[in-house]
Order: sequence, then structure tokens, then C-alpha cells
Amino acid sequence: MCKVGDIILVEGYTDNGIQLDKHSFVVIDDRDGKIEGMSYDMICNVLSSFKNEAQRERKLSYPGNFPIAHDDTVTNPHNNKDGYIKTDQLYFFNKNKINYHVIGNVNPDVMDLIFDFIENGDFQIVTITDNL
Repeated sequence: MCKVGDIILVEGYTDNGIQLDKHSFVVIDDRDGKIEGMSYDMICNVLSSFKNEAQRERKLSYPGNFPIAHDDTVTNPHNNKDGYIKTDQLYFFNKNKINYHVIGNVNPDVMDLIFDFIENGDFQIVTITDNL
């Protein structure tokens, strides 16, 4: 079970028809719903770490990427790396069709900033429904 603000590790997922290995996501909604006639019970954003300063600058040049400092999250294990959340990509999941586990959470005050960023951002949101 997970809740809004949790950081989950999804063991395998699909993005635009391509099967990808495990990756971490931030849960932004955990209510049941329907999109394109398909049921979902969780919406997430990708959470990634910066590899170096050049990548930081490049990734933060995208208007939908929200910066996350290493102390904005509590995870186990904790990699002590800063990163970013792709807020312009909403992954809709059916929890029964994926393997995942909760590895931590984003601090509640930072989640409030993320939601403000999404609501007030000047970027187009893309929905990914391959995991339904």
C-alpha cells in the first residue's frame, strides 16, 4: 500500500510501448479512477538523480522538471544525491499489474511545492497509460 508523497520503486514498467527496468517514482495521487476507459489506482511522476553538474543544468532547463535536494526526501537506502521530478509526465498505474515497493517519502512541505509547481507550471502534461 502506498500514499501521496511516497517514493516507490517500480520493478518494471512500460513507457510508450517500451519495457523499462526498475525506476523510482513519486506518488501524486492514490485514488481510483478511469482514463481512456481504463481503471487506475495510482498516478506517479518519475524521480531521477543527477549524475553530474552538466546533467543538472541540462535537466533543469526543461520547464516540467522540478529540482529535489537530497534532504527533501527520506529513503532507505538513501543515496544522498540531488535530483529532479518530471512533473510534466503523469504515469497512470494499476497496482495489480506492477511490482513495486515503498522506499521512502518526499517531505510534506516539498510535496506542497510540487503540487503548486504542477498547477502553476507553463508546460504541457503528458499522460502515460501503458501500465493499465
